[in-house]
Amino acid sequence: MNYKMLAVDMDGTLLDSNKLIPDENIDALFKLQKNGVKVVFSTGRVIESAMSYAMAIDFEADYVGSNGASMAYEDNLETLQINTDRVIEFAHMCQKMNIDYNIITDSHNYYYQNLDFYNIYYFDNDMVKNSNILSKSLFCDINEIEAELRNEKIIKMDMYETGDNRLSEIWEKLDHEEFTIIRPEANYVEIMNLTASKGNGVNKIANHYGIDKSQIITMGDSGNDLSMFEQCGLSIAMGNAHGDIKKLTKMTTDTNDNCGVAKALRNLQLI
Repeated sequence: MNYKMLAVDMDGTLLDSNKLIPDENIDALFKLQKNGVKVVFSTGRVIESAMSYAMAIDFEADYVGSNGASMAYEDNLETLQINTDRVIEFAHMCQKMNIDYNIITDSHNYYYQNLDFYNIYYFDNDMVKNSNILSKSLFCDINEIEAELRNEKIIKMDMYETGDNRLSEIWEKLDHEEFTIIRPEANYVEIMNLTASKGNGVNKIANHYGIDKSQIITMGDSGNDLSMFEQCGLSIAMGNAHGDIKKLTKMTTDTNDNCGVAKALRNLQLI
């Protein structure tokens, strides 16, 4: 098959457990691009973080950020908004149930009470300094930031807990017909625009370049990658992915800590 695009997840896929892109994967990306294959960083991260990794290795990519709520390709930057009133309603629900959450807008990241979730994904490392890139703040009640939210475009809301199953309770109360709502891991839920998904974002970029979905390779490790796997020619799960994810892909490669991205591309003779 003449593959023309790679859409690659970041955390648990392109990045190792230290949130770095290993040299072997970096070399593979440049070789793939030299061979004429477009590369899309497709991630749940905010798009600025994805861009910072590309800048750190001097690589030109296209981007699907916030699970498809934002896209950047060539000179295009697009976001998909969610309803502010409903987000505020969900925030009150979270506070009443003692569930941590954050709200991502097109210009800022708001974290309720603590930065625990931020620190899992966005800590500074030798490759990127997210503290210098991402605009963020803490708040203790949704009423504190309501005015700001009404002047910004909300593109994503995350909810998370520490294992006492409160998310299962709030899951039943969320409006699954109005939003795209996914639970990629047991401890967090992501809420986006109804049309937002990694798969839709990747295919929009592919259509821009005249690339058919059968010519797209996708790689990922988690539940938020399923929409990519469903809308591509070849889906590849990482070795560190859950077993139920692996069952839904056509191939499985090595783990993210063993440079599974590079190994898959070599096995396919694309580099």
